[in-house]
Amino acid sequence: MNKKIQGIIIGGVVVAALGGTLAFLELTGQSKDSSSGDDSSKAIVNSQEEAEEVQLVSAQPEDIQSIVVENATGGYTLERPSSGKTELNITELTGLNQSMVMKKGVMEDVANLTAYKLVEENASDLSKYGLDKPNTTFTANFKDGTKRTFKVGDKATKNRYRYVLEDGKTDVYMVLESTLSDMIERKEDFIMTSLIGAYAGTEDTPYGRLTVKRTDLDYEMAFEDLPDGTEALISSQVMVEPIFAHLNIQLSSNVTHGLWGLSAARCELIFPKEEDFKEYGIDAPYCEVYYKNETEEYDLKIGKAIYATNDEGEETDEIAAYYCYVTGVSGEDCIWQIAAENLPWATYDVGDVVSLMTTNKIFDINEVKVTHNGEVSDYTVDGSEEENKVYWAKKNGQDIKVDLFQSLYLYILSCPTNDIYFDEIEGDPFLTIEIFRKDGGVDKIEFYEQTNRRVLVALNGRPSYRLESRWTDVFLQNMERLDRGEELQASP
Repeated sequence: MNKKIQGIIIGGVVVAALGGTLAFLELTGQSKDSSSGDDSSKAIVNSQEEAEEVQLVSAQPEDIQSIVVENATGGYTLERPSSGKTELNITELTGLNQSMVMKKGVMEDVANLTAYKLVEENASDLSKYGLDKPNTTFTANFKDGTKRTFKVGDKATKNRYRYVLEDGKTDVYMVLESTLSDMIERKEDFIMTSLIGAYAGTEDTPYGRLTVKRTDLDYEMAFEDLPDGTEALISSQVMVEPIFAHLNIQLSSNVTHGLWGLSAARCELIFPKEEDFKEYGIDAPYCEVYYKNETEEYDLKIGKAIYATNDEGEETDEIAAYYCYVTGVSGEDCIWQIAAENLPWATYDVGDVVSLMTTNKIFDINEVKVTHNGEVSDYTVDGSEEENKVYWAKKNGQDIKVDLFQSLYLYILSCPTNDIYFDEIEGDPFLTIEIFRKDGGVDKIEFYEQTNRRVLVALNGRPSYRLESRWTDVFLQNMERLDRGEELQASP
C-alpha cells in the first residue's frame, strides 16, 4: 500500500478514537480539569448569548401601580389612580393634557422589559458602563407590594442600546434605547402638543372676529364675515381693519383659520409664573392673535423669537420658532415652542392677503357708473349665472359689445391691492367707479392724485390703497377703446 495513503488512514482512525474518548469523558463529567473549567464555560456562554434576549421583567401592565423615574431633568411619577379609574396620570403634570399613548407605552415597556443580551455577569467595575452614578433610574411598584428598580447607564457600543443594571444585582445588560427614551427624557414631552382642535364651524355658524396686533405695526388687523350675507366670490371672510378688503383665500386662509389645528413643536415650560412670562417675552408679546365667536374664544401670545443654528451651532438670522402662550383651551398652561411656519400672523402684512378691490361677480351687478372729471359714463348689464351668459350691455342706454364690457369689468377687478394706505386723503377724486349690485348694495371706488405717478384709493369712503397711475391711465384708455369697439388692454 502507498505509504502516504496508509498515513492518512491511520491518522483518521486516531482522530475518530480521540473523538469517541472526548465524548465518553463529557458524559462522565471528566472532560476538563477543575483549574480551567470556569473560564472556558464563560467563553462558551458569552458566545452563545451574543444574540440572545433576556427577559428582565415579565408582568401585565395592569399589575404595575406606579413607575417612579429619576433623571437629569427631575423625573416624574406615572401612577394608576387608586380610585380604580383606568386613566394613567403623571402627577407632576396633573391638570395638563397628557399623551395617553406615551403613558401606556411606558407601562407596557417596563412590564415586558427585555434586554438585547447580557453584557457582563457579576460586573465589578460599573463605572465603565456609566452605572456607578447613573443619570436615570426607574422603579416599578407592583400592586402586590413588590418593587423593582433599574439603573440606566451610558450608550452601549451599539449606539441603539443603553447599559442597564437592576438595583441590588451585578449583571449588566444592553437594552434598546427606544424602550428607555421616555424615562431618560423630560416629563414635559408627555404633554400633548396639539393646542386647538379642528374648525367646527359650518355655513350657518358666524365666523366671529379675529384680531391681530403686532409691535412692528402701528395698526391692528381684523377679519370678519362678509357683511349682510353678501355672496363670496373668493373668501367668506373680509378684512375690516385697518381697511375693508376682500381676501385671496389661497393666501388668507392660514391667517383667518390658522388657529384651528395649531400645534407646538414642544412644551418649553409648565405652569409658568409672572417672571417666566417676562423671560420668554409673553408679558409684552411681539404679536397677539385674539379670536372670538359665539362658542369659542382664543388668545395666542407670540413672544421672543428662537433663531435657527448652523452646522457649527451658531445662531443665524433665520427665525425657526417663537415662544408662545395660548388661552381658551383647558390643560395647556404652558409656554410652547411653535414653529415660525405655523405662525403666519407674526410676519404677514395686509397686502399679502387681500385680493380684489371688489368681488362682485358680473352676474350680481346691474350697473357700473364711472365719473371722470365731471363726465358720467353709465354702463348697464344683465345676465344669468345659471346660464353663464351676459345677455346684453349698454352705455348711457346704447348697446355696446358684451365681450368688451366684460373685459372692462375684468380690468376693474384687477385693480392692485398690494400697497395699502389708510391716512387721510385730501382733495376731490378725479375718477370714481360705482358698482351697483342687484341686491341693492353698492361698492364705491374713488381715485385721488397723490403724485404724477401715484394714485390713492378710497373704498366705500375709507382710505385703502395706493397704486401706480399707470392703472388708471389704462382704464380710461380702455373706456375709449370700448367706445370704438376695439380690443381692450390687459392690466399693466
